[in-house]
Amino acid sequence: MTAPPSQTILAKSSSSGREITLADHIDDVLGATSLMFGRTGQPTRMAAKWLHFFRLQPEDFEPFFVNLWLAAAFHDLGKANDGFQALVRRSGEQIIRHEHLSALLLAGDTLREWLHSHQELGVDADIVTAAAASHHLKVTGETLARPLTDRTNPAVQVYATSPDVTAVLTMAGSVLDSPAPSLEAEDGAWGFAARVAPRKRLLREAMNRLKREISTGDPRHRLLLAVKAAVIAVDSAGSAAPRLGLDMRGWLTSAFSPSALTGSDIDSGIIVPRVDELQRRNVWQGFHGFQVAAATLPDRALLLSGCGSGKTLAAWKWASARLDAGDHSRVIFLYPTRGTATEGFRDYASWAGPELSALVHGTSQYDLADIFSNPDDARHGFDYTAESRLFALGYWHRRVFTATVDTFLAAMNHQYAAICMLPVLADSVVVIDEVHSFSESMFRSLERFLKYFDIPVLCMTASLPSDRQAVLADGCGLEIFPSDDASFADLAEQASAPRYRAKAIDVASSMTLARQALENGKKVLWVVNTVARCQAIAEEASAYSWATEKWLCYHSRFRLADRKIRHNEVIDRFRAAGGPMLLITTQVCEMSLDLDADVLITEAAPVPSLIQRMGRCCRQPLPPPGRLGEVYVYRPAAHQPYEPGEIDQGMEFAALIEGSPTVSQEDLGEYLADMRIDDSFIEDRFTGFLDSSWYAMSREDSFREEDEFTVDCVLDSEIPLYVEAGNRSSPETPGYILPAPRRLASPAPLLGRFLRSAPSSHYHPDFGLLGHEAAKT
Repeated sequence: MTAPPSQTILAKSSSSGREITLADHIDDVLGATSLMFGRTGQPTRMAAKWLHFFRLQPEDFEPFFVNLWLAAAFHDLGKANDGFQALVRRSGEQIIRHEHLSALLLAGDTLREWLHSHQELGVDADIVTAAAASHHLKVTGETLARPLTDRTNPAVQVYATSPDVTAVLTMAGSVLDSPAPSLEAEDGAWGFAARVAPRKRLLREAMNRLKREISTGDPRHRLLLAVKAAVIAVDSAGSAAPRLGLDMRGWLTSAFSPSALTGSDIDSGIIVPRVDELQRRNVWQGFHGFQVAAATLPDRALLLSGCGSGKTLAAWKWASARLDAGDHSRVIFLYPTRGTATEGFRDYASWAGPELSALVHGTSQYDLADIFSNPDDARHGFDYTAESRLFALGYWHRRVFTATVDTFLAAMNHQYAAICMLPVLADSVVVIDEVHSFSESMFRSLERFLKYFDIPVLCMTASLPSDRQAVLADGCGLEIFPSDDASFADLAEQASAPRYRAKAIDVASSMTLARQALENGKKVLWVVNTVARCQAIAEEASAYSWATEKWLCYHSRFRLADRKIRHNEVIDRFRAAGGPMLLITTQVCEMSLDLDADVLITEAAPVPSLIQRMGRCCRQPLPPPGRLGEVYVYRPAAHQPYEPGEIDQGMEFAALIEGSPTVSQEDLGEYLADMRIDDSFIEDRFTGFLDSSWYAMSREDSFREEDEFTVDCVLDSEIPLYVEAGNRSSPETPGYILPAPRRLASPAPLLGRFLRSAPSSHYHPDFGLLGHEAAKT
């Protein structure tokens, strides 16, 4: 079988009007490879950082580069088949995944023997094959070379002698100064039974042998992962640049050949403007001793300090010092939620300016719209958004990041965009905040990341159960700071200051307590464990005259547009001096809301969560004489979403602190350190990116362990508006989306595969999406 009638093998659909052939695409990808990682004997700065990140040695560059070059050259070889060509020409369907066919070609005698013949140059045929097979993160032992059609006895025509394939073979061989062999023997019809199945057996045997031969963390394993991830990065770059008409050399050179950031860049660009802002608000009291001392911490540390103590400024001090101590071009602050990331960007990273700073999470482009709407703000009018058509690659030029944890660490679960961000991560100093809030899956990714990769990392939290603290300190080698609060008089004074008066109550007393607090002009934070109970309490409060215009309801099931407004309203009303206020909310308050309530009413929850909720009450570093936060804890009507034992432990905690006339942050820390751990964290469990060997299957839903009972929706009455906004690529588009219970979600063809419709009749702007029809407004 000869080449298709057009005599060209297309690599991409020609929707832009320009046909991109297989040879063109491979030339672009190899160009990106050279620009990012260098050439034989000439590693770039990015290459040095990449090897260090994967804990490889400088002398590993030659085998890394030659295997990367060959994998990048061969990764799309399987596009030379009739099914893929019909797909990109919109005249048919794929019969086999192209990257699986690439791997089958590499497993054949012709290419495999040629690769083996260059072992003395560092060529590893198994690594090249594995990287080609896995570059779309859609291959396992079970899915490998599975037919994509229900036809009986399907066959695929392989165009192995086409001019494009010949050109690709020439480009591949250039790195070895050895012409790649002809693939004439591979040309023709491949029946799945007669030809694909035997080749698949050979490939699977080779790949399973590779899996048996390597151990997680040994040099060959590290080389395998470094090559696999680099192929994804250069393929993404080689695809994006021609699609958008970018000058690839200028684009990649400016992204990955920057001068190192310095401590003075951070001091003058972020810390000083932030301090000036605090001074204008009359809340600046000078640097604390522990914030200054944080600059002396090593590359790996765990900062444990109470809520409101100034951890974030301490972390920026640490980052500044790490930049001066090493050679790094970026600083990354990671937060567990979009809300905390946005607040971190607003308060700190944004001061670096729109050319350097970036906010990165699922709705960051929307959150950045009018983020600095006050004309008096020095940042007013700045455009911090990235080029959306580049997706993750649009952030490669930025230097100061505030992002959600999954933006980078979801690479551990084979999330494609996060893997594309690894070239940024490899050259960074990283701060990871609120680690107490990580689910087991998130904490496992953090633990394995810290053990496997080598960059400076500071983890932070106000409180952490003893088993997880031990994992970070003993298992991952993080130095705990401060080792003793008494070392810093200011911290010791804050930690020991009387802060709370606590009491366990019954649920029937809660509304009365809220009313009394409001009548006394106090700000009340009422936290419950489910959205439904949050809404029920808010609906009840709305019926009372004493709560009129004093209450707000805030949780996750609002339209993003309404949630953004509500978030800002909550912050503004709590910051306003004086005046009663009742906020009825859920776990979202534990991190994404910087509040200082006078009274906390809360359902029992896991003890770390209760401590975080208490951190939103009487939050002043040093409460004035006579001020004590009033804390009331009651047992919820149902234990979900927690385990019954966690609720019991929360009530035990409330009963214990009720026995003290006052409670300090120091008391809370001691309780947490002594708390029994019924289900301690187990180290070194499976993580896809590190433990999958040759295969790779993206699990974008497995990093956060999100609520499986909710799905992103658009209100049925707003579907036309959403579609119209999407067609206009409007920044308003995400504002229509809200998470809804699956029982309220319905398919909607206009919304595509990933969104559903939710009933507008159940939505109320004050309460969000209800489980019942909303009252008319």
